[in-house]
Amino acid sequence: MPPKARFTADKILDAAVELTRTQGIMMVTARNLAGAIGSSTGPIFTHFGSMDGLNEALMDRIIALFVTMAGSEQHTDPLLSAGLGWLRFASEEPRLYEAVFLTKHPWHAKWGPVRLQLASRMATHVRYAHLDERARFALVGKASIVMHGLGLEIWSDRMPSHDHTLLLKELVDPVVKAALEQEQTHDLHSSAPLLKPKRSSSNKRSTSSKRR
Repeated sequence: MPPKARFTADKILDAAVELTRTQGIMMVTARNLAGAIGSSTGPIFTHFGSMDGLNEALMDRIIALFVTMAGSEQHTDPLLSAGLGWLRFASEEPRLYEAVFLTKHPWHAKWGPVRLQLASRMATHVRYAHLDERARFALVGKASIVMHGLGLEIWSDRMPSHDHTLLLKELVDPVVKAALEQEQTHDLHSSAPLLKPKRSSSNKRSTSSKRR
């Protein structure tokens, strides 16, 4: 039986997350990470190919931590429940919040599946059941803009209130309510969102002609 690998990809990622958590994403270099796990830089490039590969895997890991926290909160409204987790993440994991939300990186498209997952959970809630999947997806995006603003205030210690439920009630819920009442559920993040509109056979030809 071959010897068990001493420096596994998971161990390297665990160290990268901890380095980000304590010192910030800019300190995650090959040399610093090698020092954290007690090795040369070889295992990093063996497992991830490059620092870009490592950084993308690190982003996946941080997003997974965010999703876990967002899903752990209990609220009758699934959108506001995710909001509570969002603000908690900003409060309890400021360096990770900075890495994923306040640092330029090329992996913003990874949020599409996260938004879609939440939009799917909203389908069974009476408040959102009348919306199709595309509208729910767009509503999550619209609410996330306000949630990010609150997260930034919490991350920077400019928000004195730690009552996250109250913050969502006063600032996020009115945006959601207005969007529902005025049927403003178009996607603000992209002109070509993750979801494609469903077309019936009766209007397929006319829709295709408009795209030409």
